[in-house]
This record gives sequence, structure tokens and C-alpha cells, in this order.
Amino acid sequence: MSTVLSSSTLNKERVGRQITSSIAMTVILVTFSMLFASLLLGFTVFRITSEVWPPMGFERVDLFLPTISTIVIALSSFTFWKYERLFLIENSEKKLWLGFTTLLGLSFMVTQMLLWRDLHTKGIYVQDGIFPSIIFSFTWTHAAHVVVAWLLLFYLVPTLKEDVSVESLENRVFNIGKFWHFLGVVWLIMYITIFLF
Repeated sequence: MSTVLSSSTLNKERVGRQITSSIAMTVILVTFSMLFASLLLGFTVFRITSEVWPPMGFERVDLFLPTISTIVIALSSFTFWKYERLFLIENSEKKLWLGFTTLLGLSFMVTQMLLWRDLHTKGIYVQDGIFPSIIFSFTWTHAAHVVVAWLLLFYLVPTLKEDVSVESLENRVFNIGKFWHFLGVVWLIMYITIFLF
């Protein structure tokens, strides 16, 4: 009986830690959401009130690099999800999927730098007007968050040990996962609203 009660208490403590940790990360993500929502609102107002699009004689941004970025970040979200699942069952292949995620995160940043270089090659700089400043503001802000999330992947290295305690590290894994998937969703919204339409 005491064993059952003890086990039940431990389980409640575990759930309590998960909820507390999840609330903290949710608050952080809501804060980031408000930042991106403010940028998106500004873009929407500018887009609606603009008679022509793109304005001021600018050409549309070539979709190739933004599309590659979208594919890469979507794949990284999938590989992180695979890592999360394998972490729970203590499978050694989790190393492989976290490695894929790290590589894809780096690849995403490379595509962003190529995008900025491509814009500069076409003579589009942030100080050239509202249209380029919107594009650079969105991509710079998002890239800064991706860099932070990418660095957080290294905080997951202890989870790759074979004898790791799932219970002790699960909150770390799933909170960083929420952040990673969140950035993928934000990029998808940016891709559709800023680059596609």
C-alpha cells in the first residue's frame, strides 16, 4: 500500500513539474508570438493600404531561397519530433535525429544568409524603404530566435547518454521542442504572408 502511495506521489510530482515547466515555456512563446504578431500587423496594414505590391518599384522576392528555407525548417521540426519520441523510449537512434536537427538548423541559417546576400545583390537594402525593411525585420528577428533555439540544442547533449533518466530530462527536451516547433510555424506564416502573397 505504501509502495502504491509512494509511486502515486512521485507520479503527481512529475506531472506537477511538467505542468509548471510547460506554463513557463508557454508564457515565453506567447511573448514571442506578440512580437511577431506586432510585426505581422504592421505588415498587414502596410499591405492593405498600398496601391501596388510590391511598392515603390520593388520586384517580388524570388521564392527559391524562402521555399528552400521552408522545406529545411519543416524537416528540422520532423527530425526533432522523431528525437523526442525516441528519447522517451530510450532508443540510441535519438542521437541521429538530434544530429539531423542540428544540421538542418544550421542549414536554415545558411539559406537565410544566402537570402540576405541575394537581396543585396539586387540592390535591396534595409534602409531603402518600408518594403525591404519589413522583409529584413521579419527575417532578422526570426533568425535571431533560430540561433537561440539552435544553441539550445546543445543543452540536450546530456539526453543522448544511454543510461539517462527520462524523467529528469523530459521537461528540458519537450520545452526546447516547443520552442523549435514554434519557430517552424512562425516561419511558415512568414513564408505565406510575406513571400508567397
